[in-house]
Amino acid sequence: MSHESAYNKRLTAETKMDKVEGVLDHLNLSPKVIEFIRANNRALLFAIIVFIAAIVFWSFYGSYKDRVREEAASALSQAMLQESSLRSDALSKVTEQYGSTTSGLWAKVELAHLDMQKSDYEQAAVKYGALLSSLGANDQLYPLVLFGLAQAFEASEKYPDAGRNYDLLKEIDGYKHVGYMSLGRLEEAQHNDDKAIAIYNNFILTAGDDPSFAQSRAEVLSRIAMLKAKQ
Repeated sequence: MSHESAYNKRLTAETKMDKVEGVLDHLNLSPKVIEFIRANNRALLFAIIVFIAAIVFWSFYGSYKDRVREEAASALSQAMLQESSLRSDALSKVTEQYGSTTSGLWAKVELAHLDMQKSDYEQAAVKYGALLSSLGANDQLYPLVLFGLAQAFEASEKYPDAGRNYDLLKEIDGYKHVGYMSLGRLEEAQHNDDKAIAIYNNFILTAGDDPSFAQSRAEVLSRIAMLKAKQ
């Protein structure tokens, strides 16, 4: 005797179909939405799987990036604690392993600073220049690197190159005083006192009555007075 009666066949078929339909009915979806889901259930299932996989991947990737940043910061800190004779090699390793991180960029800046300390101004200029070309004008490191490059040129007595970079620096908020003072210093080094005075006066005009420039204004006025006394 067969246990597969017409009743059992109908019950089994309805049970399998209702696994999906029952869920859809409980969600109070419109008939059109239910019809769309039934027609595209495989594609929708694939899209859900891809979406979940993307979330998991992004979560793991974020954790990985956080770990790399922490390792880079630790490596930079350890490198800076090394003796002067060992610091350069330690910083170079940081740039090799973590060059794309903020700590890696700081390591490159410190390597250029070390060249300045060793009076290797040409090599420092090369490193500052390479760094500057990789930074955007809005990057927080941009003014610092620009200033370093200008100083390297000034120290090697490449005054036109130094002047061009100081001229850019004086247009950046927070560095106006440094830029103008440096440009004036370049002219003084070349015994162009009148040009230096003109540059200092331009700073006084630019600063105006801004109270944030009070100390800088006093310094520049003192410099102007000293140069005029020499004449």
